[in-house]
Amino acid sequence: MPYESDQSVAVMNAADGRPGGHAYLFGLGSPHGGDRLGWRAIEWLGEALREHDDLTVARLAQPVDLFLHTVTANDRLLLVDAMRGQGPPGTLKVFAPAELPPAAASLSSLSSHGLDLAGTLALVEALGLFRAGIRIIGIEMPAEAGPDTPDAEMSAPGLNAAQAKRLYAAVLDWLDAG
Repeated sequence: MPYESDQSVAVMNAADGRPGGHAYLFGLGSPHGGDRLGWRAIEWLGEALREHDDLTVARLAQPVDLFLHTVTANDRLLLVDAMRGQGPPGTLKVFAPAELPPAAASLSSLSSHGLDLAGTLALVEALGLFRAGIRIIGIEMPAEAGPDTPDAEMSAPGLNAAQAKRLYAAVLDWLDAG
């Protein structure tokens, strides 16, 4: 998997006429508590999806770090992040930017992100980036997960086998919809 986009990618996928561009799969998080969930999930997904050479997988410490990659209007973006208040631990929710619940849109009180997710996505839209699509997968973290939660309680990716399978399937659906 490349860690920067391939500038030679065509604007259209000639095989099926779908929008072209590069796919970016970013995990938001930090090395602390429940906020590790996005990073752990993305590390696991990166290994599981390593055969996809048209996909960049990376950890981001804050949403604006996506601008450290060479992104264009033709690219697609999938963000994976921890969330709270959307169900029992391990619940997966897929959102379009406009569908983010207020608690998921601004995680600054729960995480180390600087500019919040909603603000970053508004900037992305204003710049005309990722017009081929943006989705966010939220993974409900344990209610008691805080900065001092031991690693043993945050096993990678922090999901049981059924939840990990659903996460993998959601990412594959996103890749296939490209």
